[in-house]
Amino acid sequence: MPCSPLRRASSGVALLCAAALIHVPASVHAQGHVTLELGGSQIGPPLGVEGDVARYVVGGVRASGYARGGSGGFASVLFGQTLDEAAGGSFLSATVEGSLVRRWVGGWSMGLDARVLGWGTRAPYRYEAIAVEGGPSLRYGTDRFAARLTGLGGVGTSRFELARRPQGLRFVFEDDLWRYGGTGEITLGPLASNLSALGGWHRTPAGDYASVGGRLSFAGRWGVVEIRIERWDTPSSLETTGGVAFVLPIGSAWSARGFAGRSEPDPLTLAQPGSEAGGVIIGRTLWASDPGTDPARGLHRVVGVGEASSSVHLSVEADAASVAVLGDFTLWEPVAMSPDEGRWSVVLTVPVGIHHFGFLVDDEWYVPDDAPDVAPDEWGRPTATLVIEGAAR
Repeated sequence: MPCSPLRRASSGVALLCAAALIHVPASVHAQGHVTLELGGSQIGPPLGVEGDVARYVVGGVRASGYARGGSGGFASVLFGQTLDEAAGGSFLSATVEGSLVRRWVGGWSMGLDARVLGWGTRAPYRYEAIAVEGGPSLRYGTDRFAARLTGLGGVGTSRFELARRPQGLRFVFEDDLWRYGGTGEITLGPLASNLSALGGWHRTPAGDYASVGGRLSFAGRWGVVEIRIERWDTPSSLETTGGVAFVLPIGSAWSARGFAGRSEPDPLTLAQPGSEAGGVIIGRTLWASDPGTDPARGLHRVVGVGEASSSVHLSVEADAASVAVLGDFTLWEPVAMSPDEGRWSVVLTVPVGIHHFGFLVDDEWYVPDDAPDVAPDEWGRPTATLVIEGAAR
C-alpha cells in the first residue's frame, strides 16, 4: 500500500534523528559558537512501505556554550523545504539541550541532561509534536577506556490532522508520548581511533524497544568520522540501522557535516527508521569564543604566526615524573614535555582552526581547573580549547 501521511510524518521525525547523528562528534567545535547552516537531505519510507523518497533543502542555526567543568547547553532551529509535497511536507524543528556536570577524582563524573524538542509540518497534512526528556548519567574515563550509564525519561504530545477534500471531512488524532529506560556504552581506545559497544532499553505506550550495537570513531586535525550499526527490537519488527556520520572543518570558519545510512527509531516520538536517509550541511561560524593567548592563563601562547599554522608554546604546572600534551593537533598521540622548575612545556606547530587538548600527568588525564573554555569530549572528560586564526593575508 502507499505510504500514508502519518507514516511520512514519522519518517520526517526520523530525519531529525539522522541529523542528530551528524552533530554527535562534537570534538571539532568550539566551546561556544553560533553557526549558520544550509544543505540538503533525504529520507525514504520505512522498509516494506511503498512510497517515494522525500528530499529537502534544509537551513538553520546552531549555537552552544559550555562553562568550565563541562556544564552548558546547545540549541538549534532547522527548517526543511520539501522538493516534492507528494513525498513529504516541509517542516520546522527546534531543539534545546542542557547539561550539568559534576566531576570527581579518579576519572569519575556525574551529569544531568535535559532536552526539549518541537516539530511541525503544515502541508500536505498538519502534524505537530513537542516533548521533553532527560535523566542522570554516570561516567568513568581514562585516556584509553570510558564507560557511561544513562537513565532516560520523557513525556510529550503529538497532534495529527488529516483533511479529505472535496468531502470537507477532517480527522484529528492526538497522542500522549512518553518513555523511560536507559542506555549503556563502553569505549576502548584513544580519541584518535576507538571502538564502542552500545546498548539500551526503553518502555513506551506502543511497547518495549531494545537495542545493541557498536560504533567505530576516527578523529584528527582533519575532522571526525563515525561508523555506527545497531540492531533494534521494536514493538512492530526487528530493525538494523546505522551508517556513516562525519564532521569536517573547512578553514577556521566553515565546516561540513553529514550522514548516510538508515536512521534509527525514536522510542519517544515512535518514529520508524527510514530507508535511504542522508544529507550534507555546510556551516559558517558567525561567532566562536576565543580562549585568547594571554600567558597568565597558563596553558598556551602563540610564539609564531603563519598563514596555515602557528607555533604555539604549551605549558602546565605539575609536580610529576612525566607530562605529555595531546590533542586533535597531535592526532591524540602524547607528545612529551620538558620540565623547568615545576613547569612543563613544549612548542608545537598547530594548524589554523579550533582545537581541543589536554595533558597526561604521570599517565593520568589532566586539565587544570582554570583552563580556558573547557568543553567535554565524547567520554565526558574536560578538554581545553585553542583557537588559531593564522596570519592576515
